Amino acid sequence: MRRWTLVGAGILTALCGAHATGADRVLGTPWPLDRPETSHASGRMPGDDGATATVVRVVDGDTLILRIGGRARRVRLIGADAPEIWTRRDCFGAEAFRGLRRLAPIGSEVRVAGDHEPSDRFGRRLLYVWTRDGRLVAAELIRAGLARLLVIPPDTRYAPLLGAAEADARRTRAGLWRACR
Repeated sequence: MRRWTLVGAGILTALCGAHATGADRVLGTPWPLDRPETSHASGRMPGDDGATATVVRVVDGDTLILRIGGRARRVRLIGADAPEIWTRRDCFGAEAFRGLRRLAPIGSEVRVAGDHEPSDRFGRRLLYVWTRDGRLVAAELIRAGLARLLVIPPDTRYAPLLGAAEADARRTRAGLWRACR
């Protein structure tokens, strides 16, 4: 599996501009769940194709332990790459960890859905995660400057939305885009 990221505002704008609305890019605003479109680019919470899970533990800024179907599973957020706190101490890693803990506190219920690849090379489940109020967690982290966009094909369902979130974070110099060199 080849890893690559979308970089540069030009590429992100071209890729994402037509897919994300202004309302989608406002930090902290829940994704509107009453919009008529059903496109995956909107970041809408999954319907029947998603599952409910309970947050058991936040490991770092992009990894959680979720109880899904009665079983605890290590889950890696698709599309977001947060600074490290375990193998090394990256700039803004602790803030990313706290940000994910705020979005997905222990004991909270979340919705999850996969894309194409079920797991990564470390055995973690690859999932999109939504808060109870319908916010796509990876997009919220990226928009707040707590994580960077990470696109690994074929898991690209929400890449345009996540790309728009990163473009906004870069433009406003949010989080790590201001604090880290």
